Amino acid sequence: MSHDEDFADQDVEEVAEELWTLGEEGRDGLEDLRRISQVRGLDEAVGMLASRGLARLEDGRIALTASGRALAERQVRRHRLAEVLFTTALDVQDDAAVNRTACVMEHVLGAAMTDSVCAFLGHPKACPHGKPIPPGPCCRTFSCTVEPLVQPLDALAPGQSGRIVHIVSREPGRLVKLAGLGVVPGAVVHLQQKTPATVLRLGETTVAFDPAIAAEIYVRRVEEAA
Repeated sequence: MSHDEDFADQDVEEVAEELWTLGEEGRDGLEDLRRISQVRGLDEAVGMLASRGLARLEDGRIALTASGRALAERQVRRHRLAEVLFTTALDVQDDAAVNRTACVMEHVLGAAMTDSVCAFLGHPKACPHGKPIPPGPCCRTFSCTVEPLVQPLDALAPGQSGRIVHIVSREPGRLVKLAGLGVVPGAVVHLQQKTPATVLRLGETTVAFDPAIAAEIYVRRVEEAA
């Protein structure tokens, strides 16, 4: 395959991913795609999607076919897993840099490597922005035996500590309340007890909340200095 063909395929993959993202927002118009697309040769890429049976165009709307959705799902999964990897394992704080690098990684990660990254991260359900990560075979079978780097807070044992990586909650109010308690990404928490309430120590402060909330808080285990 020539370099030109390779870049053309990357454009097709990129547009498929953009269509997936639009679909999550309930939008499917060509003009919607034009407003968000980062692909320079957008019209050509859309034409290639249609000619390959990956998308259908009708009355100013564009929809992925079943095979197109499979392609888009693969790209979205790889991109969002890469975002989690860079923000957790590498602790990269530059969101723009993370996105740029994830855009590259999604085109080069193979299926086996993607599943290994997913298992390493603990099969995360959402990216750092709270968007869902499509599950892969490893999420359904848990056949990978690599110990997860990132785990729900309730996976820790009392006496262990973890640095909060991200919080997945569909209740914005809950995120605000947790933030008010200092339970935010980057904070190191020490788990004191799990039942009947989850009790954490953050520095000199002790907080308690419902154990169900602990499953929404993802941490990377750390060793506290004595």
